[in-house]
Amino acid sequence: MKRIIVPMLAILFLYACTSEKNKDNVTPQPQAPKGEVRPAGTSLGAPVTKDIGAAGGNIVSADGKLKVTVPAGALAANTQFSVEPISNTLPGSPGIAYRLRPEGVKFAKPLTLEFTYNASDLDSTSEEALFMAYQAKDGIWRMLPKTQLDRTAKKLTIQTGHFSDWAPFAMFWLTAIKNALKPKESTLLSVHVTEDFLLSSLNQDEVEIAREKVLQSTENVRNWKVNSGGTITPDAKPFLANYNAPAKVPDPNPVTVSVEIHNFIPAGMIPGRGATGKAILFKKIRIYEDTYFYGTNGGADYNTLQHWFFEEDGEDIMLIGGFTGTAAHFGLYLPKGAGVGTYNMNMQGYVYIEDYSQAGKLLYNTVYTHCISGDDINAAGSIRITKIETLNGVKYIEGNFSVGMFRFTSCSPPVKKVTGEFRVRDRRSYGSL
Repeated sequence: MKRIIVPMLAILFLYACTSEKNKDNVTPQPQAPKGEVRPAGTSLGAPVTKDIGAAGGNIVSADGKLKVTVPAGALAANTQFSVEPISNTLPGSPGIAYRLRPEGVKFAKPLTLEFTYNASDLDSTSEEALFMAYQAKDGIWRMLPKTQLDRTAKKLTIQTGHFSDWAPFAMFWLTAIKNALKPKESTLLSVHVTEDFLLSSLNQDEVEIAREKVLQSTENVRNWKVNSGGTITPDAKPFLANYNAPAKVPDPNPVTVSVEIHNFIPAGMIPGRGATGKAILFKKIRIYEDTYFYGTNGGADYNTLQHWFFEEDGEDIMLIGGFTGTAAHFGLYLPKGAGVGTYNMNMQGYVYIEDYSQAGKLLYNTVYTHCISGDDINAAGSIRITKIETLNGVKYIEGNFSVGMFRFTSCSPPVKKVTGEFRVRDRRSYGSL
């Protein structure tokens, strides 16, 4: 990523002077890396559809994060629009992607796309690094340097004249080999980017997104820190660091590690970007004794009261537990015998929240029966099992989920987004619970 730091300006200046003095011996300018072809995303739920005509209008994704505005005069006749949640194949992209339709329609005026980000979208990256990107028919994702950033409203805005698959994109993001550690364990930290951007490419309307790599630059990566609980030790290669967990589970938990990225966009290169010359990336790492279940519930962090476990009950694997300080309990259902893989919110699995203080009254669910048609409606999202292991004769399951949830007593679209990461053990290993 050295090619995008301020010294690159000097190189470009020297090159310009040299070529002016000796036009017969011109050194070719460096070329931007070729974009990498990636698979298309797969559906994560039913699309939101809406007819929009010559008067214009807007359509919003089921999770409320992506809004498409069609100005008056962009269309000559009524046209059906749709926003479908899909799996995200773009590295450095927080959350899911969106498939926008109709494809191939020519608009008389550009349409506006607005993506609203939240705190969970910034876990491991910075709003300074966020841009909108789309995947073309050739399979290559392209980021749009002219994406407008509104820090107050927490929005990314871009105008476009075509539809395809869209998602937010981070120019760089902080990663850990392990996101959850036992006391005294350690993990390697690094900053990931896609192949280097050239300064000249950031002046273009769009830039192809190339392969993922570790940012190997001591000039860009500086000042590794941890807020509390544990230590960070620079690696032999200073653009890497090792986080060492404390001897006991700390309070607060998870801990937050951070690193500064300097000169990733020189001031003035992109309006509204790079004015400070640096950005700080933050990432949470959970310290646990044996099992855990935590995440965000409607944007607020939650943790759990009790040990988490799974049990095979009839046709399902069931993961159950409780929120700290409330009587609300989570449940995740998956097919019996489910292995490592991703399970969408349909007949493959679902998530619910119920209130044990009211005899298990159901509060939220990822599926509800439509009040008019009587059809089952599934929210966008998925449950992912990432690891299954047996230690000392006890079976453990690890994974995560990100889903939209309906208020069970209403016929409205999803009213909140719930995410979670879990490590659970066979209920029989606890004896009597």
